[in-house]
Amino acid sequence: MSLGACAGETRTVMPHPELTPGARANLELARVQQIALHDYGVLNPDEFAGVAPDPGRRLVYVGTRAGTLLALSMETGEVVWEQQFPGAISSVPKLAADGELMLLGTDNGDLLAIELDTRKTRWSYSTLGTIRNEPLVRGGTVFVVNSRDQVFALELTTGAWRWQYEQPYPTEFTVHGHAGLSFLEAEVTQAPDQAASASGISAEAVLGEGGAAEDEEAETSGDAPAEGDDAAVAGSGAPSGAAPATGAAPAGGAAARATGAAPASGAAAPAAGAPAGKSGEAAGNGSTGGPSSPPSGTIFTGFSNGKVAAIGAQSGEPMWLANVAPPAGGDFVDADGTPLILTDRGELVVTGQSTGVYGLALSDGLQRWYRPLRGAGSVAAGPRGLMIVASALEGVFALEHGGRVRWRQQLNPGFVQTPLIVGDIAFIAHSDDGLLAYDVETGEFLANLNTGSGISGPPVYDGELGRFYTMSNRGMLVVFRTVEDDARGFVRGAVESVPSVR
Repeated sequence: MSLGACAGETRTVMPHPELTPGARANLELARVQQIALHDYGVLNPDEFAGVAPDPGRRLVYVGTRAGTLLALSMETGEVVWEQQFPGAISSVPKLAADGELMLLGTDNGDLLAIELDTRKTRWSYSTLGTIRNEPLVRGGTVFVVNSRDQVFALELTTGAWRWQYEQPYPTEFTVHGHAGLSFLEAEVTQAPDQAASASGISAEAVLGEGGAAEDEEAETSGDAPAEGDDAAVAGSGAPSGAAPATGAAPAGGAAARATGAAPASGAAAPAAGAPAGKSGEAAGNGSTGGPSSPPSGTIFTGFSNGKVAAIGAQSGEPMWLANVAPPAGGDFVDADGTPLILTDRGELVVTGQSTGVYGLALSDGLQRWYRPLRGAGSVAAGPRGLMIVASALEGVFALEHGGRVRWRQQLNPGFVQTPLIVGDIAFIAHSDDGLLAYDVETGEFLANLNTGSGISGPPVYDGELGRFYTMSNRGMLVVFRTVEDDARGFVRGAVESVPSVR
């Protein structure tokens, strides 16, 4: 397959490039241990759970698809304790700031608050969909989203329901995975005229129309441009017929629940003095003081129908809605990427599975720029203003502000996780190829940590100990380290690839 680059040269891109030769990042395996038993009845198993380090207790926590939660010694990997729960654990455990509680989502739709000292479940809250995204904790409130496009605000110490917001769940095919939650300390505000305004969210960009000029597009040598990379489409450059991204709060028909209202169907209102969905312990056991109010601020998230919402953290009321689905609708229109907040630019970066990457105004959700990219996941912020995004269909991209492509690297087909940026390196988990590492600035391929069965869950970095943790799809916990220097953070020059841990 040959593509014409901006300079007129012709370059060949291998659709399935060899991943290991030339790897140069010095990654050192610290430990590999079997956590979950092999399920030989599953041809291509997936372990979506992430690892939560707890340096204070010298433990790491990880769940499995068998519903087991394990606490392991950081030094030896020895199982210190374990608990069994109904339903698979495919989420990342979240430790509250006080270190007393761990919040854990399950595929049964339960959010559990576990006391780490006693290992008892203080409360649980049941929902209708799986919970795989990490809960978001602000003050005395925990926010969580499930696979049925429902966002909940709960009292942290008791699990009491505060509000919920939801979007209609689509009947068409959707992509596996759902957007997580992002939090802005400030509340977005709207001018009266913004409530009636709309901007174009393009389903298919027209090359050279608006945005960066074609002759300004520069890509790193050796990397090929993606289809449609000649220019990012910005603002008014979107083609006609585009689906609207409304800056208005949704009309009365939108499904929203605010504080004081009864929860939606399937989430019963809490009884007096007891949290909704609670089990086991008495409400508020172990807590101090009365319940606190939800914090002021704004929650951002995306939904399976392609909508992106800004939601008031105190009230649960929508501030604005944007639409990143194609104008014609159809299957796989999800807005699955967790929104990236760029406060210095006043922008929210979001993705549509069938459309691409968008820069929206934080204040009203109106489009500022657009980059066509099919199958894009969550966008991660890198150094020097770069943004890294991975697509199962089109590869790994580094985007500059405005959607201009700095570099692109092809990937083999498979499920890819949100990039993890540490220093100048982007780590990307691949469901078949394990963990891949790229130089953020240049796109140089640095390393492939081959787990033998791929990685579907998110890699996690513990900055205090300088260790990475990830789970392979065959249930192995992989712990590795990086060798650092004072100049760039990670050593270059090792000619060997990272050894396989098959």
